[in-house]
Amino acid sequence: MEEKNERKEFDPHEPEVLPEELDNDSLEELELTPPEEVDVSSTGAIEVDDSLIDKITKKKTRRRWIGAFLLVSLLIVGLAIWLGYRNGVQRRLNNERTLLMDQISLQLELAYKDIADENYENAKIRLEYIIEKYPDFPGASDLLVDVLMHMDAPTPVPTAAVVLETEVPEITPIPDTRAAEEVFGQIEQNIANEEWSQAVENIETLRETNYEFKSVEVDGFYFIAMRNRGIQRIWAGELEQGMYDLSVVGHLGAIDNVAAGAISWASLYMTGASYWDVNWAGAVEIFSQLYEQMPFFSDSSGMTTSERYRVALYRLGDQFAASGDYCSASSYYQRSLAVGVNLDIQVTATWLAETCANPPGEDTTPEPIPDPDVTPTPEPELPPTETPDPEP
Repeated sequence: MEEKNERKEFDPHEPEVLPEELDNDSLEELELTPPEEVDVSSTGAIEVDDSLIDKITKKKTRRRWIGAFLLVSLLIVGLAIWLGYRNGVQRRLNNERTLLMDQISLQLELAYKDIADENYENAKIRLEYIIEKYPDFPGASDLLVDVLMHMDAPTPVPTAAVVLETEVPEITPIPDTRAAEEVFGQIEQNIANEEWSQAVENIETLRETNYEFKSVEVDGFYFIAMRNRGIQRIWAGELEQGMYDLSVVGHLGAIDNVAAGAISWASLYMTGASYWDVNWAGAVEIFSQLYEQMPFFSDSSGMTTSERYRVALYRLGDQFAASGDYCSASSYYQRSLAVGVNLDIQVTATWLAETCANPPGEDTTPEPIPDPDVTPTPEPELPPTETPDPEP
């Protein structure tokens, strides 16, 4: 026991780090002899160099930094995975909503047909499906109540007393009811044949003559007809009329993604058309976006987005040429030809390219490109320009 205690004594001038804190692995990595190979009987103390302590400290610090780096890397990878998952879920929800609106519209049309055929059980199932998927769908709850009332109505018994009771309430004139039934049948046929304008006209006629006649069913038909007519009008070039129809639908209920997209395209086209002959740079910016997505989209003038984009490009090039910037003008003319080839524009583009490559001298006043709206004078002779298109 006394010998062990003597071996544990250390020199007071030694560093604070004791030899027991230095494991064999650390000493082997530093190419030092493990403690058991040191002869402590002769010296009575182990000399530990300061550089040894510094090396061990640096090694531990390096390990901590490596661990911290790995932890941060894992956090970054986890965040990227979470963001990607979130974006994917959002896209999936949008697609599901579009499909759901299509299914609801189909089920509502079939429910109206079942009601007309007095097949109330099928109509009830379809309406319950609509309410389950879209509780706030306009008119669905009231229509379901009406169907349930028809289902709960007792079957009349063919007795004299019952006949008398049924004859008394018939105060409304028969011709008015028959006329309303006939118009309602035309509305159903219009919806089935996708004759949206005729359906809207018949609905308005029915409301003027008999507003209370099957009001729930008529409101549902009106929602479907106005929504589809608005989209149909926009694709046919009647932008203002189509946007009005869809604005009416927005007050009746929620607008699906297809209708919202049609409104967005129409609004963007009308904004670009408002820049025509006023701000060619703005027109180029607007119709470049439409050209990439909807090249054949047009308004009532019949000018497609590709045609407007082509004209706006060389018109903007004319402005640069008038200011003496022939290279920029040549660039816009080349872009215009890439959209659609025109011989007049090709001649002017060739002249601009040559002028850009060989600009006029400093003392020479550049000749501007003739304005397409003005009859060119005989001198100077310049390449022809395309005849301007009619105003939108």
